[in-house]
Amino acid sequence: MINEINLQGFKSFLSRKLILNRLTVLTGLNSSGKSSIIQALLILEKASKGENSILLDGHGSVEEIRNQYYSDNIRLTVSNNKDKVFSTELIIGTSQEQSYFNHSKEEFNFPEIIYISANRFGPKTSVPIYNDSLKRNRIGANGENIFQFIKSFEDKTLNTKLIHPNSEGETLEYNIRGWLSVISPNVKFRYEIEKNSDTSYSMFNEHRSTNVGFGLSYSLSVITSLLIGTLIPNSLVIIENPEAHLHPKGQTEIAKLISLCAMVGTQIIIETHSDHLFDGIRISAKENEGFAQEVQIHWFELNENENTEVYSPTLFDDGRLDSWPKGLFDQFELNASKLL
Repeated sequence: MINEINLQGFKSFLSRKLILNRLTVLTGLNSSGKSSIIQALLILEKASKGENSILLDGHGSVEEIRNQYYSDNIRLTVSNNKDKVFSTELIIGTSQEQSYFNHSKEEFNFPEIIYISANRFGPKTSVPIYNDSLKRNRIGANGENIFQFIKSFEDKTLNTKLIHPNSEGETLEYNIRGWLSVISPNVKFRYEIEKNSDTSYSMFNEHRSTNVGFGLSYSLSVITSLLIGTLIPNSLVIIENPEAHLHPKGQTEIAKLISLCAMVGTQIIIETHSDHLFDGIRISAKENEGFAQEVQIHWFELNENENTEVYSPTLFDDGRLDSWPKGLFDQFELNASKLL
């Protein structure tokens, strides 16, 4: 498990170390640096695999992602719970193919990242599948290959803590349906893979996904990745805005699933703007003794120099925080005070 990340000169981070836990919650104002933590981890994963270019598509050159107050090469470092360190340096002014250098001189078992982006697929008539044998049992950031991903694990038995009360059994496919039922009760989900056309599709109550609510499609990749993450050894599940298009009850139930998956040993990082999801995690801490110690909360905001400041309140066993940074899910109280 990765337990610390250090960013030097990366985007809005001048120099910052952050603790990562079994479940890490990234929250804060828009454009305050939350996504940069995720991007740094994705870059480090590419570096650990020795890829020719580790820059992320659409984010620009090394020069563009360097902090404006930082004059040296960008350096990203992670450490794990065995005190092993992996570090990569993004070198300014070189070609894309030679833009980094790994400093780690010890074995570092970098986790397999299962990443679901905020841009994931909503309702679509079809979803592409992978033909690459190395990717056939994996999911893309936007939900590509999701049904082949499910197919690869559908008969695997889940930890008993993850079995949903509405599930018809203990295997993955049954419990995807069970957890989907908290989004939309009585939903009947199935999928088909059309290998001859490199595509796949889903049906909800025998209706194509474009004829049902957005919440089911948006949450399907979230539920699937969380559950399968518990089946893949040394995985790190990263999800942006797991609450997207969900009603408050659904957001709270997704928080419960996130917490349960962390409790059975999967490392999870979520980026969220949802007070319902945040409160769901706090409820899990109150209802499960010792879980609070497995949760790390980071609140992000920009200072006057447009560099990120991070505040990290501690979650207690009763679901309370030791401090409450201004702006941290307090808008309900602010709005209520104007209505009273």
